[in-house]
Amino acid sequence: MSNYCGNRLGERTSEYYIIFLSLLRREAVLNKDFDLLVSGAETEGCLAACVAAHLGAKVALLFPGDHLGGLLTSGGLSYVDRDSRHLQHPFDSPEDGIFGEFLRRSGVKMVSLDPARGEKTLREMLEKEGVFCLKGEVQSAKIEHHFLSSIRLKDGNRLSSKFFLDATQDGDLAELAGISFATGFREYGIPRFLGVSPLPQVEGVTPRRIYETCLRLSMDPNLEDLKRKFFGDRRFNQLELGTDYLLIGPPHLGLAYQKWREEKNYPFPHAFEADGFNVAILGPETTSWNGLIYFSEDPKTLLHWSRSGIDGVFYQEAKIFEGFLREGLGWKEAVVKLPDSLYVRQTRHALGTRRRLSLGEILRNEGIERTGSFCYYPDFRGFRSLSLPYPLVAPIPLSTGLFEKIPNLGIASRAGGYTPFAHSLCRLVQFNANLGAALGVSAAFAERDLSEVPVEEIRKALQHLKILSDDREGAERNLEVLSALAKDPMFALEGG
Repeated sequence: MSNYCGNRLGERTSEYYIIFLSLLRREAVLNKDFDLLVSGAETEGCLAACVAAHLGAKVALLFPGDHLGGLLTSGGLSYVDRDSRHLQHPFDSPEDGIFGEFLRRSGVKMVSLDPARGEKTLREMLEKEGVFCLKGEVQSAKIEHHFLSSIRLKDGNRLSSKFFLDATQDGDLAELAGISFATGFREYGIPRFLGVSPLPQVEGVTPRRIYETCLRLSMDPNLEDLKRKFFGDRRFNQLELGTDYLLIGPPHLGLAYQKWREEKNYPFPHAFEADGFNVAILGPETTSWNGLIYFSEDPKTLLHWSRSGIDGVFYQEAKIFEGFLREGLGWKEAVVKLPDSLYVRQTRHALGTRRRLSLGEILRNEGIERTGSFCYYPDFRGFRSLSLPYPLVAPIPLSTGLFEKIPNLGIASRAGGYTPFAHSLCRLVQFNANLGAALGVSAAFAERDLSEVPVEEIRKALQHLKILSDDREGAERNLEVLSALAKDPMFALEGG
C-alpha cells in the first residue's frame, strides 16, 4: 500500500457514535471542521460517508428530513437495480462493491430490499464508522479562491469542510456552488425526460396469485392483439417468479390496466405507460411494484415531484390502480399503499465535470481510468428505436464525479456528469454508490484537490476494503451493442 493509504486503513476506533441532532443539540458539532461533508440522505451518500470515515476522515452527513436512504427507503424502490454480473451468486464475491455489503447487511436475498430494514442498516453502518449525522437544509454556499469553503444552513448556522460531496438527487449543493445543469434530453432538441413512477405496495395478494394472473393474461387474445398494435415485434423479458421477486416482462398486465382505465373513462393529466413490472416480494402477501410510468416535459414539475414527493394526483391514481386490482383482476382483498416519495428517474445532469461520460464511451469501454465498473440494462424508456440485446458494462471514472472549477467538490448522484443517454444507466443507485465510495477514498487521503489521489491508489484502497467492483465479465458484448446502434439516429446524438 502506498503512502496515500499508509496505515490509515486501520485507523478507527470502536468509540465512535452517531449523533442525530435536534435543533437544540447541534452546537456540539456545528463548529467542527470536517474532512468531508456529504449533502443528502440518499444511499450512495451514506455509503460514501462510511468509506471515508472508515479510512480515518472526520465526516458529516447533512440531510433535511428524518429518514436515511432516500429512494431505496422513503421512496419505496424495493426492487433494486442490481449489477447483472452478480445476480446468480450475489454475495460470493467482493466485486459487488460497498452496495453489495449494504444489501447483504439488509438481508437481501437477491434484489428485494425491505425499506425499513434498509434504513436501519444505514444507521448502523454510519454509527459504526462514527459519522456525524446533522439535520438541516443548505441555503447558500461560499466559494473562496475557486474552492467551496463552507455552507450556510437555513437556520443561519455555517458548516465548513475540506471536501464536499453532493449526494442529493438533483445536485442541489452543486447548484448553490454555481454549477450549471442540462435538463433531460433538451440539449438534443427533444422535450423528453425519463418517466416518473409511484411505487405502490400491494397487500393481500400472494406472489403465486400474481404470477398465475399474469400467466392467464398472457394467453388473452384481445391483449395479444393490443400487444402487436402497440409494440409490434418488440421482444420482452419472460414472466419469472424468483426467490424474492416477480419479473413481469410481458406487457399484458400493463395493457389490461390501460384498457380498464379507458373503459372507466379515468382521465390523467400526464402521459401514461405501463407494460412490464418489477415486483419485489416483501412478505407472504406484500409486494412492491415498479412499472407504472408517467411522463412530464416540464423540468419544474419534475423537480417539484422530486423534492416534494407524492401529491394528490398520484394518490388518486393509487385508488384507481387499487380499483383495477380488485375489480379488473378479481383480487378483492388487495390494498394499495404509497410511500412518501416518487421515483423520478431524471430531472437534470451536471455540466462542468472533468469528464462528461457518454453512451459512446461506455460502449467502447476503453481508454478511461476507472475506479470500478457497473453492469445493467440502461433505461431508454420512450425511445423505442433504442433496444439493446445485452446489459452494458459501464466504467466508473472518478473524473465524472469531479468538477473542473471547484476541485474540492464531488458529486455522486443521478444528477452527475453524464450525457442524457448515459444518464439512463449511470443514474442508478449502485453506479453512484461505487462512485461515491471512490470519492470517499479520495476525500480521506487528499490534501486539497479530490483529483490529486491517483486512481490506481483509490483502486488499491477499495481492493483492501474488499469493495472494489470491477469485474470485466460481459465487457466484450459492449462492442456488439455498439455495432447494433451504429446506424441509430438517436445514438448519433451521443457522438456514436
